[in-house]
Amino acid sequence: MSWSEILGQDLAKRTLSAHLASGKTAGAYLFAGPEGVGKRLLVLELAKALNCTTEGSRPCDRCVTCQQITKGIHPDVHRVTPSGASNQIRIDDIRQVLERIGLRPYNARVQVAILEQAERLNEEAANSLLKSLEEPTTFTRFLLTTNQLPHCLPTIVSRCQILRCPPLPREIVQRILLDRHGCDPRTAEMTARLSQGSVSRALELADRWTDYERLLNQLADFRMSEWMETPLPESRQDVTHLLDGMVVRLRDRSAAAAGEAARSADVDRWVETAFDMIALRESLEQFVSPRLVAALAREKWLSLTEVKRQK
Repeated sequence: MSWSEILGQDLAKRTLSAHLASGKTAGAYLFAGPEGVGKRLLVLELAKALNCTTEGSRPCDRCVTCQQITKGIHPDVHRVTPSGASNQIRIDDIRQVLERIGLRPYNARVQVAILEQAERLNEEAANSLLKSLEEPTTFTRFLLTTNQLPHCLPTIVSRCQILRCPPLPREIVQRILLDRHGCDPRTAEMTARLSQGSVSRALELADRWTDYERLLNQLADFRMSEWMETPLPESRQDVTHLLDGMVVRLRDRSAAAAGEAARSADVDRWVETAFDMIALRESLEQFVSPRLVAALAREKWLSLTEVKRQK
């Protein structure tokens, strides 16, 4: 894959291309944006471009170095992800990668340390990383990603050049689903519309589109009699889909109200509840119990139906 094959994130691509062309890349980059918008693709392309052995445009995607990095087997490219029951990046993980990149590269220009979900660095691990981020050697580069920039430690953020990766346009998500994942046109169109600019979220929806469409139809009925008789979802994925479905229905209801004689108080309640659902989704990502989140979401939804019945 070349830079041109990464759809979207044009500003990040132009910035990186300019840095590479000038030969003055930063010691540490932090790619910040929602899940599924291309951050990992950008990181891999940068790792390849820094070490590609071909003259001319880099990366070439043909040399041994590019191919090894693509496959995740290059000895000078090191990937660290959260692990364990706490789902954190711990000090032992950082010590291990710092020990390795303290050595000269085996057969690359620079050692590359890729740290995914930098918001999951615990304080001890982050502190052990600070000096290396602030004073990287000429043969080391740090490439960090985060889905939640506000939750990253300020000491980490201040030592990195931030590259913001916003949600992808719906048209790009739809194109990726059609061209690279073989989705049928209708599913691609609907899931791209509901994806909030995330390819990974669109793919999750596409995999379970029949169930999700049924949920949306149930949520369209503000009385919710049938849905209330079913057990609460318990898996993190199912609760995420429930919350996304609620937000979609509230958004559609608010938009439709513009052409109806809807009271402003009703619209305010729908919008406020939509923000509540978004907050619940964020709490779910922080490992709050999925069943508890589902119960809270149902209570908030019931409050809307109760108001409607009283009118």
